[in-house]
Amino acid sequence: MWLYRILIHIFSPLVLLKIRRFKKDYANYRANEAFGFWPSVEADLWIHCASVGEVLAVRPLVLQWREKCPTKKLLITTMTPTGAEQVVKTFPFAEHRYLPMDWRSSVKRALKKLSCKHLLVVETELWPNLLQLAKQRGLRVEVLNARLSERSFQRYQKFSIISRPLFALPDCFLAHAQADAVRFEAMGAKRVLVTGSIKFDLAVPPEVFQANWRSQLGSRFVWVGGSTHQGEDELLLRIHKALLEKQPDALLILVPRHPERFEAVKALAEQSFERVALRSQTPPDQWRQFDVVIGDSMGELMYYYQAADIAFVGGSLIKRGGHNPIEPALLGKAILVGPYTFNFLDITEQLLQVNGAIRCQDEAQLEKVVVDLAGQSSQRFRLGQSALRFAEKNQGAVTRVLSEIDFR
Repeated sequence: MWLYRILIHIFSPLVLLKIRRFKKDYANYRANEAFGFWPSVEADLWIHCASVGEVLAVRPLVLQWREKCPTKKLLITTMTPTGAEQVVKTFPFAEHRYLPMDWRSSVKRALKKLSCKHLLVVETELWPNLLQLAKQRGLRVEVLNARLSERSFQRYQKFSIISRPLFALPDCFLAHAQADAVRFEAMGAKRVLVTGSIKFDLAVPPEVFQANWRSQLGSRFVWVGGSTHQGEDELLLRIHKALLEKQPDALLILVPRHPERFEAVKALAEQSFERVALRSQTPPDQWRQFDVVIGDSMGELMYYYQAADIAFVGGSLIKRGGHNPIEPALLGKAILVGPYTFNFLDITEQLLQVNGAIRCQDEAQLEKVVVDLAGQSSQRFRLGQSALRFAEKNQGAVTRVLSEIDFR
């Protein structure tokens, strides 16, 4: 751990810049909490979610836990202001704090203000000082929805002097799949259980169907680029330009992964298209007037996917590793992914095996598949139904997690 402490101090200026940016860009960001200056808080369960995706992922677990323990108190921490906004929106009964940056002094300061004995960390969000100090204060620590790709596993092995003591700290890892479990055990985890992904248990919020953006777009062909990164938007916009030659009324909805890129992606789209709108300024019933809509909102990815005929899952055309394909699967959408899906490798491979998705190796293949599927509604329906059956078949992780963990 001494090496990690040296490294965290070396990178402190970058961390401070991040705090400063959050404070400047988000009115709801409480920078003092990032330094560990927490108001006192009592909780029966503490769940840490990095950002929006993890907050949404734990919704079914939190709701079932509330049914079992209606009088218990819940604390949820996030790193990002957008995650904090989602906590307030999704769990109004919960207390929220920003997780202190992983300096020992900041973590110690925050933990002194906390009365809680149980920490659930969502995904593999492992902060060494946080975990070590939490254990020293008697907290039971479990890692929920734990996944460890082969690529990450190889990286951790290169720095085993830091990583092996880190993986030994949690009391239990509740892993996505057997392959993840094997890798966690190889890294020195004390106890590993395979419970599956709770993201399969994510129910589509009824508001998504009530809003029914799809019905407001008429019969035109709509495709979504969800959670895209720099380097992908350009490709999707070029493909859309080619698509419009054969489907003149087609609509592309681009949803960048990170909010700081919203304006840049809009400017990029305007280089090739005259009719470009921002979601924040244009309601769905007006989208028929546009060729491209930029999804500049947080927590609405399900709404965008519901409006789509095809869902391209971003982060997969570049070496980012791809994002979660379960959300469009639960909506019965035809799913396309690029060549890089190592972040959700097992889920994506299984989805491909049951013909619930199509992998496109490059821009040319993605263009061909999009253009072909735009004219094949029956094929889109078959893909979507296969994806939905796969998602439904894999539900039940929340029940398994609740049965494995003592939440008293």
